[in-house]
Amino acid sequence: MNCSINRLLLLSLVLALSACERRSAVDHLFINGAVYTVNPEQPWAQALAVRDGLIIDVGGQAEMLEVYDGAIVDLEGKMLLPGFHDSHSHLIYGGLELRQCLLYDSASVEEIIAKIQSCDADLEPDEWLVGAGWNLSLFELANPSKLILDEINPNRMMFLKGADGHSAWVSSKALVRAGIVAETPDPSDGLIERNSIGEPTGTLRESAMTLVEQLLPGALPEDLIEAAENAIALSHSLGITSAIDAAATEAYARAFDALASEGRMNLRLVLAMPVISPFFDQAPRESVVVSDRGRDQSVRRHAAKVFVDGVLEGETAALLEPYLGASPHSGMLVTPPEALNRLVIEMDKSQIQIMFHAVGDRGVRVALNAVEAAQKANGYQDLRHHISHLQMIDPEDQPRFKELAVSANFQALWALPDDYIMEINLPAVGEQRVTQMYPIGSLEAAGARIVGGSDWPISSMNPLAAIETAITRADAEGKIPGSLNLTEAVSLETMLRAYTLEGAYLMHQESTTGSLEVGKRADLVVLSDNLFEVEADRISDVWVERTYFSGQQVYPQ
Repeated sequence: MNCSINRLLLLSLVLALSACERRSAVDHLFINGAVYTVNPEQPWAQALAVRDGLIIDVGGQAEMLEVYDGAIVDLEGKMLLPGFHDSHSHLIYGGLELRQCLLYDSASVEEIIAKIQSCDADLEPDEWLVGAGWNLSLFELANPSKLILDEINPNRMMFLKGADGHSAWVSSKALVRAGIVAETPDPSDGLIERNSIGEPTGTLRESAMTLVEQLLPGALPEDLIEAAENAIALSHSLGITSAIDAAATEAYARAFDALASEGRMNLRLVLAMPVISPFFDQAPRESVVVSDRGRDQSVRRHAAKVFVDGVLEGETAALLEPYLGASPHSGMLVTPPEALNRLVIEMDKSQIQIMFHAVGDRGVRVALNAVEAAQKANGYQDLRHHISHLQMIDPEDQPRFKELAVSANFQALWALPDDYIMEINLPAVGEQRVTQMYPIGSLEAAGARIVGGSDWPISSMNPLAAIETAITRADAEGKIPGSLNLTEAVSLETMLRAYTLEGAYLMHQESTTGSLEVGKRADLVVLSDNLFEVEADRISDVWVERTYFSGQQVYPQ
């Protein structure tokens, strides 16, 4: 009898051990969650298994618990989805800005003055006061005066970039240091704002900013590395695991490379080197490394940034119809169309992916024309050129995005009736053109690929705020009433795809990221709530609980 019992116990032990041997070891097994895969073949799952930084299974919870053995991550019903891709950011530029006199939250001229006074008090007498983020709509014609800064401290050299990144406000002392006087001509692709007698007012547009900016103390290599680390940490806190740096200078590229060489570059990054730029340090075309395209490495520099025009706020965006006002004009093109065509044909032939900056409808058309010229000259190549901003697009040009395989890189957080649109753009271009701004829905209907980017630090890096705004066409913070042309609204599915799989496609890494599929990198984000179960105007209230990069938790640390 005892022998029989012992044999049964032994048999049970053998069976149990055999079962354990059959279970496959994993690093993490995510269970009990709303797993949104962005894979049209399997949109939803209950569980996901990760081994060696890769997704090895996506499916039902019960089955996977039987098959895999490893660290269980109980999602407690929360949402798991692919890490976000920010297709337009300025990481080191923004990281450096975090140490400056920041004016983004100043809601009035009085608040701006108080903040500048506070910053000024912290400086040594001979130091530059460098800042950013003043709201152009708070000043008449978006043109603040040097006299305001002179009243704060007449002996201080001050350089303050506007929230748009295309205007700068400087003090008289800074103008003197730069040698900018009434007789100073406007630089190519730039504008020195002047009063009625031709004296500089203290506002500089586009390339005119560099007349003063080039005099600022330069950042040291260690400063750039620290700025990169801070920007990457912010990205992780918002669920971002991949990004395109939309104007990475050679110095910025070296900082990212330094992090990568030390194994600290836990963000997938494509650098768009500023080959044609009115104010970033222009990069030589040789700085673009086309062989990086498609490689599974953290830093790749296979793209070029090309500025086509400026911005509406400074009336430097290129328009098909003139701006309204006393002196009608049609804005600015950084490069004449014929010359741009030649440059784009050459870069396309050299296999360089191009990221265009185009805001006005003429700027967008000129960019599309250049891509069309390149395709006629070189044939279609799978380079995945894209145009950022797209505030105004002529309806005739909307189908061309699909025809030319050009992705529409929207900063959807701007598609709302804020002060910039209602106080600056509306008087400048009129109601009809304002109601057609940021036509995300129309481009989606025309078959264009929609991708999402923040343009941080110009605006918030938070993908959830941009996703909400694209759906509601309203202020995610609820401070601004109304909406901007709801007919251009798009769905949650569209915007999640824009920030995941379409972003991965744009970066030539859709085989490794962008969706939760077997064999892809385990770049993951855990959200506090299922986005499909919250009201559209509450999406930005959802927060990131955890972010994983190649299966390793990078937020919180």
